[in-house]
Amino acid sequence: MAIRLLVVDDHEMVRRGLAVLLAGSDIEIVAEAGTGKEALRLAEKHRPDVILLDVRLPDGDGLLTLEKLRSKVPESRVIMLSTYDNPTYMARAVALGAADYVLKGNSREDIIATIKAVAAGE
Repeated sequence: MAIRLLVVDDHEMVRRGLAVLLAGSDIEIVAEAGTGKEALRLAEKHRPDVILLDVRLPDGDGLLTLEKLRSKVPESRVIMLSTYDNPTYMARAVALGAADYVLKGNSREDIIATIKAVAAGE
């Protein structure tokens, strides 16, 4: 059974790139969002297994969206997605309930492995 994924990033090019990267894997993108507000609505509608959430969104900090997602869809596991390798931010994200933190520059294999591990509860 495919892992159901919600991708949240304000850059359409990043969302489209992730769709290409994940093609042919057993990960299905069920929805895409460009804002935190849209992410909350789509997460409640689709109940994805995993949410890939950018740390910076046009309508607020990704950590605030993370907190709201954890409250609204606690069964969905959240992976923070970032360009920045910031240990303080990573620690804050994990403290707020993020299951993992992945960099946009990671390889296809690393991103897929992270999504699969998080979906499996690891």
